[in-house]
Amino acid sequence: MFSRILRIAALLLLVSGFLCGCAESTVQAPLPTSPSLPDAVTPAPVAAATATPTDAAATATPADTAASEDATAPALTTVVLYSQPPNSSGGLLHSSLRDPDGSDTDQWTWDSFAFDKTRTLTEVRWQGAYDPARRGSGGLVRDFTVDIYGSIPSGIEPDISNPPLVHYEVGGNAGETPADVLDGVQTYDYEFVLPAPFEAAAWTQYWIQIEALQSGAPDWGLAKGTSGDLQYFRRIPGQGYNYWTAQGDAAFQLLGPGLASDAPAPEVTRSPEELAALVDTLPPVEEIPVSEEGVQATVLVVSRSGYTPGHFAVKAGVPVRLTFRQLGYVPGGNILLIHWDAQAEIPLVLTSPGDSEVLEFTPTKPGDYRFRCPHDWYEGVMTVQE
Repeated sequence: MFSRILRIAALLLLVSGFLCGCAESTVQAPLPTSPSLPDAVTPAPVAAATATPTDAAATATPADTAASEDATAPALTTVVLYSQPPNSSGGLLHSSLRDPDGSDTDQWTWDSFAFDKTRTLTEVRWQGAYDPARRGSGGLVRDFTVDIYGSIPSGIEPDISNPPLVHYEVGGNAGETPADVLDGVQTYDYEFVLPAPFEAAAWTQYWIQIEALQSGAPDWGLAKGTSGDLQYFRRIPGQGYNYWTAQGDAAFQLLGPGLASDAPAPEVTRSPEELAALVDTLPPVEEIPVSEEGVQATVLVVSRSGYTPGHFAVKAGVPVRLTFRQLGYVPGGNILLIHWDAQAEIPLVLTSPGDSEVLEFTPTKPGDYRFRCPHDWYEGVMTVQE
């Protein structure tokens, strides 16, 4: 029994020694040497791997910067960039011809537009109607053409001696859809997406011509519009000198990519606070003296920099003689809209850069009265004093 115990103890001592030897060998064994890395792929120092914001901006490429700006820039959408809404009083500006042979009843209409910054036009919308006085003589519109012309050097007429800048054929009736009944006449809405955009330069007067093609004696016309420059250009065959400027606006809208803030705002009456704020932005008031004949006479000149004087004062109850002129060609500035007392705005229209218009009136109610161009690019204030 004792000898068996001794053999077991010896066996345990032998196993214990073997295990300890293995553990000691593992701890003391030398680690293998790592192979050297080539210089080209040597890891960069930790300090260089952590770039500061200044470092990131200095090393950003133009493409990276553009991508970042695009990500933060407001998204553009299609908005109305220019608008002359239909006149609620009705009326038509005839603009249609008998296709393909033409006739003595063909008529052409051009209306102007301009922007204070470069714009890309992608769509045109307009309103029109069939003249009830002609009892449907032309039949339904079969097609439209849409043309954009440049201006003659003075800017007061389209340059029809040269081809249009762009010419589009709609290829149908432009989605003719019934709209409002104005002065007893059913009007229609039309729209056309341009097959190629048109780039309109800033401060440049263009003229749009929208022409309906009909199979019979033409009777279609553009609806009269508002908020334009109160004049359009037309041609009527068989009436001596066929081309001339007439009073009125056509109803149309121009659309393109932009922000909601790019849409034209409707004209509203200025509050006293808004007029006071406008006065603060204008040059010092110019007092208009009373002449020996008892008239307050002033010359109001518009140039590309605005009106001179931009703010003038007259006395209530004394006649005023205002002469309106322009200094060279001023896009959109050849029309002055002015009012006094409760009088509605009176338009003064210059037909050439050398033209002048005279308005005589007697204000009776003291206050500040805003005058402007139809596009609200230029504005000033007349102050009527006690």
